[in-house]
Amino acid sequence: MIGKGVKIIFLMSLAALLLLTVYEMRDFGEPEGKMYIYDPVAGENVDGSVERTAMDDFFLANSTSDETATNNVVSAVVFDYRGFDTLGEATVLFAAVTGVMMALRGAFPEKGHAKKRKGGGVK
Repeated sequence: MIGKGVKIIFLMSLAALLLLTVYEMRDFGEPEGKMYIYDPVAGENVDGSVERTAMDDFFLANSTSDETATNNVVSAVVFDYRGFDTLGEATVLFAAVTGVMMALRGAFPEKGHAKKRKGGGVK
């Protein structure tokens, strides 16, 4: 068994790490001040100070075009640009709900089958 002191030290370390993480976070909605932009003419990364990233500019410029056929940037990103990722997330959620339903199936017997038969199982 792990001693009580080790558990307390572990929890205090975890709490300190979480507090440090919260302290180091930037303000909500504030983009990073500097980013490196690839300059194809120079063939290298150029240090720049921008409010939006290059990916933000790409989504804003192309999300309402014929490429996505939507008039909403969020819908274009979720369903067109990240469609496979969204499909994977939906599959994981479906599997989780199915697993919970299968696990709880025995806890709530169907009507008419509430009596257990001899042998311990319900057929």
